[in-house]
Amino acid sequence: MIFKPILLSDEAKISLYLSQSPSGQLIDCFEAFYLWRDALGVQWAEVEGFALFRVHYRAGEPQYLFPFGAGDPAPVIERLRRDCARQGIPLRLAKVRQEQLLYLQERFPGAFTATGHRDHAEYLFETARFHTYSGKALQPKRNLVNYARKAFDWHYEPVAPANLAECCAFANRFSGDESFAADSEALSEALTHFEALPAMSGGVIRIAGAIAALFICTGLGDGQTAAGLFLRGDHDKRGVIPLLYQLYFIDHPEFRYFNFGEDLGLDGLRQNKLSFQPSELLELYEVEEIQ
Repeated sequence: MIFKPILLSDEAKISLYLSQSPSGQLIDCFEAFYLWRDALGVQWAEVEGFALFRVHYRAGEPQYLFPFGAGDPAPVIERLRRDCARQGIPLRLAKVRQEQLLYLQERFPGAFTATGHRDHAEYLFETARFHTYSGKALQPKRNLVNYARKAFDWHYEPVAPANLAECCAFANRFSGDESFAADSEALSEALTHFEALPAMSGGVIRIAGAIAALFICTGLGDGQTAAGLFLRGDHDKRGVIPLLYQLYFIDHPEFRYFNFGEDLGLDGLRQNKLSFQPSELLELYEVEEIQ
């Protein structure tokens, strides 16, 4: 089983594999692997009609992702088990969805243990709620948007070749935090290769002509879900972030759902994402083979 580095030229091939087993999960996009390939040590292999990914989400031994492709993945999982056995390590699968966990338990009874992590659950939304922020629960967001619309000389525009240089300069203002160095590097690369990554799109809000907020998304393999990859904004510009979400999703009616990613156990990030009233929390598991 030969794993290789992920390259920009792999985009079409990998995206095809991802589209064969769509779920709305954040890893159902080429960008999730390519943009963080160095930070996570991402490598991939093609095995019996499936794409396999080896990653390092944490220090130590590698983890794998559930195979992407059409058909029964059992033979591929069995090959992974044998390959790990030759290395003297248990097979560890990361970001396993509940239906995938049930499959493993039915197909390989007693072979795996599973651990859920609330910090890595993904926030899912219906994009229609961002269009109006209607309802009592979202009234604070609606008030913020109304404030921003009245208080600022603002303008919305899509991320496009004409403003990429400005987007890069704006993003660089937020690159000083070492704890988010990998994310800053990924954003820089996303903007550098924006035109070569066809599933990506984004929007900016300008205030008095200068960019004040930037949002980058990509389409997932199911064709109807947007994944939020990057957000940067001047937080002293009250209401601009929820306004940007609103304008982006109005501008992209092809997306019915929005995956807002995980909160990593950071309380401020968790409260912020919960404040938008998610439709669902997508539970994910770490699965380890019993030896």
